[in-house]
Amino acid sequence: METNIYLDRLQELHISYQVIKHQAVFHMEDLPEIKDQCTLVKNLFVLDKNNERYYLILQTDTDRLDFKRLALQLNTSRSSLEFADPKVLRTVSGMVSPLILEADLPLHILINSKLMNLDNLGFHAGNNTETIVISYHSLLNLMNSLNYMIEILE
Repeated sequence: METNIYLDRLQELHISYQVIKHQAVFHMEDLPEIKDQCTLVKNLFVLDKNNERYYLILQTDTDRLDFKRLALQLNTSRSSLEFADPKVLRTVSGMVSPLILEADLPLHILINSKLMNLDNLGFHAGNNTETIVISYHSLLNLMNSLNYMIEILE
């Protein structure tokens, strides 16, 4: 069986996690059977063209990103915000996740306040057949180890 380097990283950092195996998923809506086991997190990769900044936005799977509100928080214009090319993170569309990040990428992380302090955040880690469940505090520890700060999405 192939080892998952992202799970290896969690183990190295002594971060406890749970792995939920499931059929291949291509859309968040395809995961109803695990919603009672974790809070699914949607990961959106956004570029602010005006300020040349990238943002990884973490929110619940049911929330929609309000680009107008995001632009206000980021002190930019709505027209300058667009979904970014995941190649910047050395991945492909649909595979963006905080669990796959490398250290020190040109990236800011914003998290929906609904996810704060939860013990069961569900992320994918490099494939679409597993959901990795960690706590919010473990996510903070992981991001800190990679030199990222998490800001609250207003």
